Amino acid sequence: VSGTCQGWPKPSWQSVLGNPNDGVRDTPDVSLFAADGLWSHFYIFCWSDTAHGGAACGSDPSAWMGAGGTSFASPIMAGVQALINQKAGGPQGNPAPVYYQLAAGEYGSVGNSSCNSDHGNAVASSCIFYDVTSVDMDVDCVGPNCFLADGSVGVLSTSNSSFLPAYGTGVGWDFATGIGTINAANLVNNWPVAAPQPNFTLSASPASLAVVQGSSGFSSISVAPQNGFAGNVTFSATGLPSGVTASFTSNPDPTSTTLTLSAGATAAIGMFAVTVIGTSGNITSQTTISLTVNPAGNYTLSAAPSTVSITQGTSGASTITINPLNGFASSVSLTASGLPSGVTGSFNPTNTTGTSTLTLTASLTAATGTFTVTITGTSGNLIYSTDISLTVNAAPNFTLSVSPTTLSIGRGTQGSATVTITPSNGFTGNVGLSASGLPKGVTASFSPNPAAASSTLTLRASAAAARGTFLVTITGTSAGLTHKATVTLTVHR
Repeated sequence: VSGTCQGWPKPSWQSVLGNPNDGVRDTPDVSLFAADGLWSHFYIFCWSDTAHGGAACGSDPSAWMGAGGTSFASPIMAGVQALINQKAGGPQGNPAPVYYQLAAGEYGSVGNSSCNSDHGNAVASSCIFYDVTSVDMDVDCVGPNCFLADGSVGVLSTSNSSFLPAYGTGVGWDFATGIGTINAANLVNNWPVAAPQPNFTLSASPASLAVVQGSSGFSSISVAPQNGFAGNVTFSATGLPSGVTASFTSNPDPTSTTLTLSAGATAAIGMFAVTVIGTSGNITSQTTISLTVNPAGNYTLSAAPSTVSITQGTSGASTITINPLNGFASSVSLTASGLPSGVTGSFNPTNTTGTSTLTLTASLTAATGTFTVTITGTSGNLIYSTDISLTVNAAPNFTLSVSPTTLSIGRGTQGSATVTITPSNGFTGNVGLSASGLPKGVTASFSPNPAAASSTLTLRASAAAARGTFLVTITGTSAGLTHKATVTLTVHR
Protein backbone atom coordinates (compact mmCIF):
# COMPACT_ATOMS: atom_id res chain seq x y z
CA VAL A 1 0.00 0.00 0.00
CA SER A 2 1.43 3.33 -0.93
CA GLY A 3 1.87 6.18 1.56
CA THR A 4 3.92 6.99 4.63
CA CYS A 5 3.81 4.62 7.61
CA GLN A 6 2.87 6.48 10.76
CA GLY A 7 2.35 5.41 14.37
CA TRP A 8 3.95 5.22 17.81
CA PRO A 9 7.77 5.00 17.83
CA LYS A 10 8.99 1.40 17.76
CA PRO A 11 10.08 0.30 21.26
CA SER A 12 13.56 -1.14 21.66
CA TRP A 13 12.23 -4.54 22.76
CA GLN A 14 10.28 -5.07 19.47
CA SER A 15 13.11 -6.47 17.38
CA VAL A 16 12.30 -10.16 16.91
CA LEU A 17 12.82 -11.95 13.60
CA GLY A 18 10.30 -10.64 11.09
CA ASN A 19 9.75 -7.18 12.54
CA PRO A 20 10.08 -4.66 9.69
CA ASN A 21 12.48 -1.75 10.05
CA ASP A 22 9.65 0.77 9.83
CA GLY A 23 10.41 2.81 12.96
CA VAL A 24 6.90 2.41 14.37
CA ARG A 25 5.21 0.13 16.86
CA ASP A 26 4.06 -3.03 15.02
CA THR A 27 0.86 -4.88 15.88
CA PRO A 28 -0.36 -7.46 16.68
CA ASP A 29 1.92 -9.05 19.28
CA VAL A 30 0.37 -12.53 19.60
CA SER A 31 -2.60 -14.42 18.16
CA LEU A 32 -5.17 -16.76 19.62
CA PHE A 33 -7.74 -19.04 18.06
CA ALA A 34 -10.90 -17.02 17.40
CA ALA A 35 -12.99 -18.97 14.88
CA ASP A 36 -16.70 -18.70 15.52
CA GLY A 37 -18.05 -21.60 13.49
CA LEU A 38 -16.56 -21.28 10.01
CA TRP A 39 -15.67 -24.76 8.77
CA SER A 40 -17.05 -26.03 12.11
CA HIS A 41 -14.20 -24.43 14.03
CA PHE A 42 -15.20 -22.84 17.36
CA TYR A 43 -14.77 -22.92 21.14
CA ILE A 44 -17.07 -25.23 23.06
CA PHE A 45 -18.36 -23.98 26.36
CA CYS A 46 -20.87 -24.76 29.05
CA TRP A 47 -22.87 -22.06 30.78
CA SER A 48 -24.23 -23.14 34.14
CA ASP A 49 -25.79 -21.37 37.11
CA THR A 50 -26.43 -24.13 39.64
CA ALA A 51 -27.23 -21.55 42.35
CA HIS A 52 -30.43 -20.76 40.47
CA GLY A 53 -31.44 -24.24 39.33
CA GLY A 54 -29.14 -24.67 36.34
CA ALA A 55 -27.62 -28.05 35.47
CA ALA A 56 -23.97 -28.67 36.32
CA CYS A 57 -21.41 -28.91 33.51
CA GLY A 58 -21.01 -32.66 33.91
CA SER A 59 -22.33 -33.84 30.56
CA ASP A 60 -20.39 -34.90 27.46
CA PRO A 61 -18.75 -31.74 25.97
CA SER A 62 -20.01 -32.80 22.54
CA ALA A 63 -23.39 -31.56 23.69
CA TRP A 64 -22.10 -28.17 24.84
CA MET A 65 -22.54 -24.92 22.96
CA GLY A 66 -20.08 -23.50 20.47
CA ALA A 67 -18.95 -19.91 19.92
CA GLY A 68 -15.88 -17.87 19.12
CA GLY A 69 -14.59 -14.51 18.02
CA THR A 70 -12.50 -12.00 19.89
CA SER A 71 -15.16 -11.94 22.63
CA PHE A 72 -13.81 -15.36 23.61
CA ALA A 73 -10.16 -15.05 22.59
CA SER A 74 -9.50 -11.77 24.43
CA PRO A 75 -10.68 -12.91 27.91
CA ILE A 76 -8.91 -16.24 27.41
CA MET A 77 -5.64 -14.36 26.80
CA ALA A 78 -6.36 -12.27 29.90
CA GLY A 79 -6.83 -15.51 31.84
CA VAL A 80 -3.46 -16.78 30.62
CA GLN A 81 -1.84 -13.57 31.83
CA ALA A 82 -3.59 -14.02 35.19
CA LEU A 83 -1.94 -17.45 35.47
CA ILE A 84 1.40 -15.79 34.74
CA ASN A 85 0.79 -13.20 37.47
CA GLN A 86 -0.15 -15.96 39.90
CA LYS A 87 2.99 -17.95 39.19
CA ALA A 88 5.20 -14.85 39.35
CA GLY A 89 3.65 -13.75 42.62
CA GLY A 90 2.24 -10.45 41.46
CA PRO A 91 1.27 -8.21 38.54
CA GLN A 92 3.82 -8.21 35.72
CA GLY A 93 2.90 -4.92 34.12
CA ASN A 94 3.15 -4.71 30.32
CA PRO A 95 3.79 -8.32 29.19
CA ALA A 96 4.77 -7.45 25.60
CA PRO A 97 8.53 -7.00 26.24
CA VAL A 98 8.67 -10.51 27.74
CA TYR A 99 6.70 -11.97 24.80
CA TYR A 100 9.34 -10.66 22.41
CA GLN A 101 12.20 -11.74 24.69
CA LEU A 102 10.87 -15.33 24.73
CA ALA A 103 10.13 -15.26 20.99
CA ALA A 104 13.65 -14.07 20.21
CA GLY A 105 15.03 -17.02 22.14
CA GLU A 106 12.76 -19.45 20.27
CA TYR A 107 13.06 -18.09 16.70
CA GLY A 108 16.65 -16.84 16.71
CA SER A 109 17.70 -15.23 13.45
CA VAL A 110 16.29 -17.85 11.04
CA GLY A 111 13.19 -19.18 12.76
CA ASN A 112 12.41 -22.51 14.41
CA SER A 113 10.86 -25.01 12.03
CA SER A 114 9.91 -27.40 14.85
CA CYS A 115 7.57 -24.71 16.16
CA ASN A 116 5.87 -24.08 12.80
CA SER A 117 2.11 -24.36 13.15
CA ASP A 118 1.97 -26.28 9.85
CA HIS A 119 3.06 -29.35 11.84
CA GLY A 120 -0.29 -29.39 13.61
CA ASN A 121 -0.26 -31.87 16.48
CA ALA A 122 3.31 -32.85 15.59
CA VAL A 123 4.69 -29.47 16.64
CA ALA A 124 7.49 -29.64 19.24
CA SER A 125 6.28 -29.89 22.85
CA SER A 126 8.76 -27.27 24.03
CA CYS A 127 7.41 -24.45 21.87
CA ILE A 128 6.19 -21.35 23.64
CA PHE A 129 4.90 -19.81 20.41
CA TYR A 130 3.60 -21.53 17.28
CA ASP A 131 4.88 -19.66 14.21
CA VAL A 132 2.10 -19.23 11.63
CA THR A 133 3.77 -19.13 8.21
CA SER A 134 0.97 -20.22 5.84
CA VAL A 135 -1.90 -18.32 4.23
CA ASP A 136 -2.78 -14.77 5.12
CA MET A 137 -5.47 -12.53 6.59
CA ASP A 138 -7.88 -11.44 3.87
CA VAL A 139 -10.41 -8.65 3.96
CA ASP A 140 -12.97 -8.24 1.20
CA CYS A 141 -12.90 -4.83 -0.41
CA VAL A 142 -13.66 -2.65 -3.38
CA GLY A 143 -11.74 0.28 -4.73
CA PRO A 144 -8.03 1.16 -4.41
CA ASN A 145 -5.56 -1.20 -2.64
CA CYS A 146 -7.86 -4.05 -3.59
CA PHE A 147 -7.13 -6.91 -5.97
CA LEU A 148 -10.16 -7.94 -7.98
CA ALA A 149 -9.61 -11.28 -9.73
CA ASP A 150 -13.16 -11.61 -10.99
CA GLY A 151 -16.61 -10.61 -9.87
CA SER A 152 -17.36 -7.39 -7.97
CA VAL A 153 -15.61 -7.95 -4.62
CA GLY A 154 -11.87 -8.21 -4.21
CA VAL A 155 -9.42 -8.84 -1.40
CA LEU A 156 -7.12 -6.38 0.35
CA SER A 157 -3.77 -6.24 -1.44
CA THR A 158 -0.78 -3.99 -1.77
CA SER A 159 -1.26 -4.19 -5.54
CA ASN A 160 -4.35 -3.53 -7.63
CA SER A 161 -3.15 -5.74 -10.50
CA SER A 162 -1.94 -8.84 -8.61
CA PHE A 163 -2.61 -10.44 -5.25
CA LEU A 164 0.02 -9.24 -2.78
CA PRO A 165 -1.50 -9.85 0.68
CA ALA A 166 -1.46 -6.77 2.87
CA TYR A 167 -1.59 -8.96 6.01
CA GLY A 168 0.51 -11.93 5.08
CA THR A 169 2.34 -14.49 7.17
CA GLY A 170 6.02 -15.36 7.31
CA VAL A 171 8.75 -16.76 9.53
CA GLY A 172 8.84 -15.03 12.91
CA TRP A 173 6.74 -11.94 13.40
CA ASP A 174 4.19 -10.98 10.70
CA PHE A 175 1.29 -8.57 10.24
CA ALA A 176 -1.28 -11.33 10.28
CA THR A 177 -0.44 -13.18 13.51
CA GLY A 178 2.34 -11.21 15.23
CA ILE A 179 4.75 -13.57 16.99
CA GLY A 180 2.24 -16.41 16.52
CA THR A 181 -0.16 -18.32 18.68
CA ILE A 182 0.78 -19.52 22.16
CA ASN A 183 1.22 -22.68 24.17
CA ALA A 184 -0.33 -21.41 27.40
CA ALA A 185 1.37 -23.90 29.72
CA ASN A 186 4.83 -23.29 28.24
CA LEU A 187 4.31 -19.52 28.29
CA VAL A 188 3.40 -19.60 31.99
CA ASN A 189 6.18 -21.99 32.99
CA ASN A 190 8.91 -20.19 31.03
CA TRP A 191 7.95 -16.73 32.20
CA PRO A 192 11.06 -15.17 33.76
CA VAL A 193 10.51 -14.49 37.45
CA ALA A 194 12.79 -12.05 39.21
CA ALA A 195 14.60 -13.24 42.31
CA PRO A 196 12.60 -12.44 45.46
CA GLN A 197 13.64 -9.17 47.05
CA PRO A 198 14.53 -8.81 50.74
CA ASN A 199 11.47 -7.86 52.72
CA PHE A 200 9.96 -8.02 56.18
CA THR A 201 6.62 -8.17 57.92
CA LEU A 202 5.50 -6.75 61.26
CA SER A 203 3.39 -8.37 63.95
CA ALA A 204 2.09 -7.08 67.28
CA SER A 205 1.60 -9.06 70.47
CA PRO A 206 -0.89 -8.42 71.85
CA ALA A 207 -2.75 -7.02 68.89
CA SER A 208 -5.43 -5.59 71.17
CA LEU A 209 -4.81 -3.20 74.07
CA ALA A 210 -7.15 -1.69 76.63
CA VAL A 211 -5.92 1.24 78.69
CA VAL A 212 -7.53 3.57 81.18
CA GLN A 213 -7.21 7.34 80.97
CA GLY A 214 -4.02 8.27 82.78
CA SER A 215 -2.34 4.89 82.20
CA SER A 216 -0.28 3.06 79.55
CA GLY A 217 -0.36 -0.18 77.59
CA PHE A 218 2.42 -2.16 75.93
CA SER A 219 2.72 -4.30 72.81
CA SER A 220 5.76 -6.13 71.45
CA ILE A 221 6.38 -5.36 67.77
CA SER A 222 8.32 -8.11 65.98
CA VAL A 223 10.14 -7.91 62.65
CA ALA A 224 9.96 -11.10 60.54
CA PRO A 225 12.68 -10.93 57.84
CA GLN A 226 12.04 -12.40 54.40
CA ASN A 227 14.44 -13.26 51.58
CA GLY A 228 17.54 -12.37 53.56
CA PHE A 229 16.40 -9.03 54.91
CA ALA A 230 18.87 -7.77 57.54
CA GLY A 231 18.32 -4.02 57.79
CA ASN A 232 17.26 -1.71 60.60
CA VAL A 233 13.57 -0.88 60.78
CA THR A 234 12.32 2.55 61.82
CA PHE A 235 8.97 2.46 63.59
CA SER A 236 6.13 4.96 63.72
CA ALA A 237 2.47 4.90 64.71
CA THR A 238 -0.56 6.54 63.12
CA GLY A 239 -4.24 6.66 63.97
CA LEU A 240 -3.64 7.69 67.57
CA PRO A 241 -6.71 9.16 69.29
CA SER A 242 -6.54 12.58 70.90
CA GLY A 243 -4.57 12.51 74.14
CA VAL A 244 -2.72 9.26 73.37
CA THR A 245 1.00 9.18 72.56
CA ALA A 246 3.20 6.39 71.21
CA SER A 247 6.83 5.62 71.96
CA PHE A 248 9.17 2.76 71.04
CA THR A 249 11.87 1.35 73.33
CA SER A 250 14.38 0.88 70.49
CA ASN A 251 13.98 2.75 67.26
CA PRO A 252 15.31 1.81 64.77
CA ASP A 253 15.82 -1.88 65.47
CA PRO A 254 16.38 -4.90 63.18
CA THR A 255 14.34 -7.44 65.17
CA SER A 256 11.80 -6.02 67.62
CA THR A 257 10.72 -3.12 69.78
CA THR A 258 8.17 -2.45 72.50
CA LEU A 259 5.43 0.04 71.74
CA THR A 260 4.11 2.06 74.67
CA LEU A 261 0.72 3.72 74.21
CA SER A 262 0.16 6.33 76.93
CA ALA A 263 -3.31 7.77 77.48
CA GLY A 264 -3.53 11.16 79.17
CA ALA A 265 -6.09 11.96 81.82
CA THR A 266 -8.32 13.56 79.17
CA ALA A 267 -7.62 11.11 76.33
CA ALA A 268 -10.47 10.39 73.93
CA ILE A 269 -12.56 7.41 75.02
CA GLY A 270 -13.49 4.58 72.62
CA MET A 271 -12.01 1.99 70.25
CA PHE A 272 -9.35 2.99 67.74
CA ALA A 273 -7.19 1.27 65.10
CA VAL A 274 -3.55 2.23 65.62
CA THR A 275 -1.30 1.43 62.66
CA VAL A 276 2.33 0.61 63.40
CA ILE A 277 4.50 1.29 60.35
CA GLY A 278 7.98 -0.10 59.83
CA THR A 279 10.27 1.44 57.22
CA SER A 280 13.69 0.32 55.99
CA GLY A 281 14.91 2.11 52.90
CA ASN A 282 12.14 1.75 50.31
CA ILE A 283 10.58 -1.23 52.10
CA THR A 284 7.52 -0.58 54.22
CA SER A 285 5.37 -2.92 56.26
CA GLN A 286 2.65 -2.35 58.82
CA THR A 287 0.46 -4.02 61.40
CA THR A 288 -2.62 -2.83 63.26
CA ILE A 289 -3.35 -2.72 66.98
CA SER A 290 -6.89 -2.38 68.29
CA LEU A 291 -6.74 0.19 71.10
CA THR A 292 -9.55 0.69 73.59
CA VAL A 293 -9.37 3.73 75.88
CA ASN A 294 -11.61 3.40 78.93
CA PRO A 295 -12.55 6.23 81.31
CA ALA A 296 -10.36 6.45 84.41
CA GLY A 297 -11.63 5.38 87.81
CA ASN A 298 -13.07 8.36 89.61
CA TYR A 299 -15.44 9.33 92.39
CA THR A 300 -17.69 12.03 93.76
CA LEU A 301 -18.46 13.11 97.33
CA SER A 302 -21.84 13.61 98.92
CA ALA A 303 -23.00 14.55 102.42
CA ALA A 304 -26.23 13.49 104.08
CA PRO A 305 -27.62 15.55 105.56
CA SER A 306 -26.05 18.48 103.79
CA THR A 307 -27.51 20.87 106.37
CA VAL A 308 -26.56 20.48 110.04
CA SER A 309 -27.87 22.60 112.92
CA ILE A 310 -26.25 22.42 116.38
CA THR A 311 -26.30 24.42 119.57
CA GLN A 312 -23.31 25.71 121.48
CA GLY A 313 -22.08 22.90 123.67
CA THR A 314 -23.55 20.13 121.48
CA SER A 315 -22.60 18.06 118.41
CA GLY A 316 -24.12 17.12 115.07
CA ALA A 317 -23.22 14.53 112.44
CA SER A 318 -23.33 14.02 108.66
CA THR A 319 -22.49 10.90 106.65
CA ILE A 320 -19.88 11.50 103.93
CA THR A 321 -20.20 9.00 101.06
CA ILE A 322 -17.60 8.12 98.41
CA ASN A 323 -19.48 7.49 95.17
CA PRO A 324 -17.14 5.40 92.91
CA LEU A 325 -17.12 5.77 89.11
CA ASN A 326 -15.60 3.47 86.44
CA GLY A 327 -14.38 0.86 88.92
CA PHE A 328 -12.76 3.27 91.37
CA ALA A 329 -11.78 1.39 94.55
CA SER A 330 -9.04 3.46 96.19
CA SER A 331 -9.13 4.98 99.66
CA VAL A 332 -10.08 8.65 99.98
CA SER A 333 -8.64 10.91 102.72
CA LEU A 334 -11.17 13.38 104.15
CA THR A 335 -10.64 16.86 105.63
CA ALA A 336 -12.95 19.70 106.66
CA SER A 337 -12.37 23.43 106.21
CA GLY A 338 -14.37 26.58 106.86
CA LEU A 339 -15.17 25.62 110.46
CA PRO A 340 -16.28 28.59 112.60
CA SER A 341 -14.41 29.52 115.76
CA GLY A 342 -15.08 27.07 118.55
CA VAL A 343 -16.28 24.27 116.26
CA THR A 344 -14.23 21.14 115.55
CA GLY A 345 -14.78 18.42 112.94
CA SER A 346 -13.71 14.78 113.15
CA PHE A 347 -14.12 11.90 110.68
CA ASN A 348 -14.63 8.25 111.54
CA PRO A 349 -12.77 6.88 109.67
CA THR A 350 -10.56 9.58 108.20
CA ASN A 351 -9.62 7.38 105.21
CA THR A 352 -12.40 5.39 103.59
CA THR A 353 -13.50 3.66 100.42
CA GLY A 354 -17.18 3.92 101.29
CA THR A 355 -18.61 6.16 104.02
CA SER A 356 -17.36 8.19 106.96
CA THR A 357 -19.19 9.95 109.77
CA LEU A 358 -18.31 13.61 110.25
CA THR A 359 -18.98 14.87 113.78
CA LEU A 360 -19.19 18.65 114.25
CA THR A 361 -18.78 19.74 117.88
CA ALA A 362 -19.48 23.29 119.06
CA SER A 363 -18.04 24.57 122.32
CA LEU A 364 -20.14 26.67 124.70
CA THR A 365 -18.41 29.73 123.29
CA ALA A 366 -18.51 28.73 119.62
CA ALA A 367 -19.34 31.44 117.11
CA THR A 368 -23.00 31.46 116.24
CA GLY A 369 -24.52 31.82 112.80
CA THR A 370 -24.65 29.89 109.52
CA PHE A 371 -21.39 28.74 107.91
CA THR A 372 -20.31 26.75 104.84
CA VAL A 373 -18.10 23.82 105.83
CA THR A 374 -16.21 22.29 102.87
CA ILE A 375 -15.47 18.56 102.93
CA THR A 376 -12.49 17.67 100.71
CA GLY A 377 -11.62 14.17 99.53
CA THR A 378 -8.14 13.36 98.21
CA SER A 379 -7.02 10.16 96.47
CA GLY A 380 -3.80 10.54 94.52
CA ASN A 381 -4.33 13.42 92.13
CA LEU A 382 -8.11 13.12 92.34
CA ILE A 383 -9.44 15.87 94.62
CA TYR A 384 -13.14 16.61 95.01
CA SER A 385 -15.29 18.41 97.56
CA THR A 386 -18.82 18.85 98.81
CA ASP A 387 -20.32 21.48 101.13
CA ILE A 388 -22.32 21.30 104.35
CA SER A 389 -24.37 24.23 105.61
CA LEU A 390 -23.70 24.44 109.36
CA THR A 391 -25.84 26.52 111.68
CA VAL A 392 -24.55 27.09 115.23
CA ASN A 393 -27.24 28.28 117.60
CA ALA A 394 -26.60 29.98 120.93
CA ALA A 395 -26.93 27.67 123.96
CA PRO A 396 -29.74 28.15 126.55
CA ASN A 397 -28.44 30.53 129.22
CA PHE A 398 -29.44 32.95 131.92
CA THR A 399 -28.30 36.12 133.62
CA LEU A 400 -28.53 37.25 137.26
CA SER A 401 -29.51 40.64 138.58
CA VAL A 402 -30.05 41.95 142.15
CA SER A 403 -32.44 44.66 143.19
CA PRO A 404 -31.66 46.76 145.02
CA THR A 405 -27.98 46.62 144.43
CA THR A 406 -27.25 48.44 147.72
CA LEU A 407 -28.31 47.39 151.19
CA SER A 408 -27.66 49.10 154.54
CA ILE A 409 -28.39 47.25 157.78
CA GLY A 410 -27.52 47.75 161.44
CA ARG A 411 -26.01 45.24 163.79
CA GLY A 412 -28.64 42.77 164.90
CA THR A 413 -30.91 43.54 161.95
CA GLN A 414 -31.44 42.19 158.43
CA GLY A 415 -32.11 43.39 154.92
CA SER A 416 -33.34 41.75 151.73
CA ALA A 417 -33.00 42.05 147.96
CA THR A 418 -34.56 40.25 145.02
CA VAL A 419 -32.31 38.07 142.83
CA THR A 420 -33.83 37.78 139.32
CA ILE A 421 -32.99 34.94 136.88
CA THR A 422 -33.46 36.08 133.29
CA PRO A 423 -33.47 33.09 130.82
CA SER A 424 -32.23 33.26 127.19
CA ASN A 425 -32.30 30.87 124.19
CA GLY A 426 -34.94 28.70 125.83
CA PHE A 427 -33.28 28.21 129.19
CA THR A 428 -35.69 26.41 131.60
CA GLY A 429 -33.44 25.03 134.33
CA ASN A 430 -33.28 25.75 138.07
CA VAL A 431 -30.42 27.89 139.31
CA GLY A 432 -28.62 27.20 142.55
CA LEU A 433 -27.73 30.42 144.39
CA SER A 434 -24.91 31.23 146.81
CA ALA A 435 -23.29 34.34 148.29
CA SER A 436 -19.64 35.12 148.90
CA GLY A 437 -17.70 38.07 150.24
CA LEU A 438 -19.87 38.30 153.37
CA PRO A 439 -18.33 40.25 156.29
CA LYS A 440 -17.81 38.59 159.68
CA GLY A 441 -21.08 38.10 161.51
CA VAL A 442 -23.28 38.42 158.42
CA THR A 443 -25.16 35.46 156.94
CA ALA A 444 -27.08 35.10 153.67
CA SER A 445 -30.08 32.98 152.74
CA PHE A 446 -32.13 32.56 149.53
CA SER A 447 -35.78 31.69 149.23
CA PRO A 448 -36.35 29.62 147.18
CA ASN A 449 -33.06 27.96 146.40
CA PRO A 450 -32.68 26.70 143.77
CA ALA A 451 -34.93 29.06 141.89
CA ALA A 452 -36.30 29.18 138.35
CA ALA A 453 -37.25 32.85 138.06
CA SER A 454 -36.40 34.80 141.21
CA SER A 455 -35.36 34.39 144.82
CA THR A 456 -35.30 36.63 147.91
CA LEU A 457 -31.87 37.23 149.35
CA THR A 458 -31.85 37.93 153.10
CA LEU A 459 -28.69 39.29 154.76
CA ARG A 460 -28.65 39.11 158.64
CA ALA A 461 -26.08 40.96 160.74
CA SER A 462 -25.34 39.73 164.28
CA ALA A 463 -24.86 42.14 167.17
CA ALA A 464 -21.14 41.73 166.76
CA ALA A 465 -21.07 41.89 162.99
CA ALA A 466 -18.21 43.71 161.42
CA ARG A 467 -19.04 47.25 160.50
CA GLY A 468 -18.25 48.76 157.15
CA THR A 469 -19.12 48.53 153.46
CA PHE A 470 -18.65 45.26 151.67
CA LEU A 471 -19.20 43.87 148.13
CA VAL A 472 -21.21 40.66 148.30
CA THR A 473 -21.13 38.39 145.19
CA ILE A 474 -24.22 36.36 144.28
CA THR A 475 -23.42 33.26 142.18
CA GLY A 476 -25.98 31.29 140.14
CA THR A 477 -25.12 27.81 138.82
CA SER A 478 -27.12 25.50 136.49
CA ALA A 479 -25.86 22.58 134.39
CA GLY A 480 -22.39 23.98 133.99
CA LEU A 481 -23.55 27.53 133.50
CA THR A 482 -22.37 30.04 136.09
CA HIS A 483 -23.24 33.71 136.33
CA LYS A 484 -22.70 36.35 139.04
CA ALA A 485 -24.20 39.55 140.33
CA THR A 486 -23.11 41.86 143.19
CA VAL A 487 -24.74 43.81 145.94
CA THR A 488 -23.08 46.50 148.09
CA LEU A 489 -23.69 45.88 151.80
CA THR A 490 -23.15 48.47 154.53
CA VAL A 491 -23.24 47.36 158.16
CA HIS A 492 -23.59 50.15 160.77
CA ARG A 493 -24.40 50.46 164.49
